[in-house]
Amino acid sequence: MEITGTPEERVQLFLDFASKSDKNWQSRISPYVKLLSVDASAPHPSVVFSFTVAECHNNASDNMHGGAIATLFDWATSMPLALVCRPGYWSFMGVSRSLNVSYLRPAPVGTECVVECEIVSVGKRLAMLRGTLRRRSDGAILAICNHDKVNTDPPVGKL
Repeated sequence: MEITGTPEERVQLFLDFASKSDKNWQSRISPYVKLLSVDASAPHPSVVFSFTVAECHNNASDNMHGGAIATLFDWATSMPLALVCRPGYWSFMGVSRSLNVSYLRPAPVGTECVVECEIVSVGKRLAMLRGTLRRRSDGAILAICNHDKVNTDPPVGKL
């Protein structure tokens, strides 16, 4: 799969695709995500999103559920790969090998957040990604994530 366009267009393509589907787990998250900025420069390409916690993301305490935060990180931290992908090299965004989330503060329903995502390291087969969820009003860190992925692209001749 070939992804073309500006860095912003490449990321927006994946965001639009995720937002149009209502048949997967991600469909509860992506409609609330907006692209804020993209930095395609090496060595750590990054993407920043805004996200507002909705009632469909809450737990019994009216805070964002930990599983919803993990889902947000799973998807959002993968998006910097759109900045480096090409046929045979992360064009399908890979699959998660590990996703480690540390929850530091609650995110009550209605909280406007910023999700900062970057590539720490990317190679032919493995990628290490990092994410930070912040409260937009004061920059307080709500959660952090380390995400390791495996590239599952078939060889270019078989695409």
